[in-house]
Amino acid sequence: MQITGPNIAALSTAVSLAFNKAIGTAPSRYSRFAQVVPSEAGENFYPRLPEMPGMRKWIGSREIHQLSTMQQYAIRNETYEETIAIKREDIADDRWGVFMPYIEQLALDAAELPDQLCFGALENGTKTTCLDGQYFFDTDHQAVNANGETFTYPNMAGPKAGETGGPAWYLLCTTRALKPIIFQTRSPFTVTARTRLDSDNVFENREFQWGVDGRCAAGVGFWQFAYRSTRPLTIQSFGDAKAAMASLCRADGTPYGIVPDLLMVPSNLEQAGRTLLKAQLAPLSAGNNFATGTNPWIGAADLMVAERLSQLNG
Repeated sequence: MQITGPNIAALSTAVSLAFNKAIGTAPSRYSRFAQVVPSEAGENFYPRLPEMPGMRKWIGSREIHQLSTMQQYAIRNETYEETIAIKREDIADDRWGVFMPYIEQLALDAAELPDQLCFGALENGTKTTCLDGQYFFDTDHQAVNANGETFTYPNMAGPKAGETGGPAWYLLCTTRALKPIIFQTRSPFTVTARTRLDSDNVFENREFQWGVDGRCAAGVGFWQFAYRSTRPLTIQSFGDAKAAMASLCRADGTPYGIVPDLLMVPSNLEQAGRTLLKAQLAPLSAGNNFATGTNPWIGAADLMVAERLSQLNG
């Protein structure tokens, strides 16, 4: 290819087209469990809520649930980039076809970043403060039972006596408008070219550069919709997690009606997850004891095998 302004401009157009096509077709999974929120500033502020309000019979005055950013939880946007450079000689020698897959990979990397951030936010929930001022996964959230009594609620579980702890797995409720994870978008990812023949990178280093950048962030949302466990994944431990989430109520004792619909596991728990949700027989508890008869949790939730989750114990 002859290195001229029009030829390089046409090349940059081809880069943009390839990038936009690839980013528009790249698969992602974060939207299943993350609430997508637009952002117009450096950070978003989310009001702290003592509970999730719901409809009630109107008796007397309205019951006001204050939404105020005076007591708030903030998620700050971050800027992300990835840049590649191609030597002038490679373009002149018509080696562009060799490099086009790398442009497509830039788009895939940008498209996969929300997954990376949202799975990371979930895993870091044991050390991230959430909407009630506690860690997202904690042992002492303040909750209310069916009698309207306040009690200390853990949305995380470790191995019980006789059990050996393993990798963390997660049970999530993703059917509500509010979700356990928040993903906020500030600036979409776009590709920018530094290809002017008189630009420093071309003049000094004989290279053309294309860079991708955008702004976004992920954080934790409603702790009531997530449960983390390092117990062996069995009929008993799954049932305990499901029952714990269903026990949560509003201040008047009305159940939230939380029905978890997504079991998320790391790759090394895929077999256990598939057995639990699909097989006729599944482990009843830790060890080699199997339930006799029909597995009660067949189809009780969807399974998401998340390669980005840690496979380490604990």
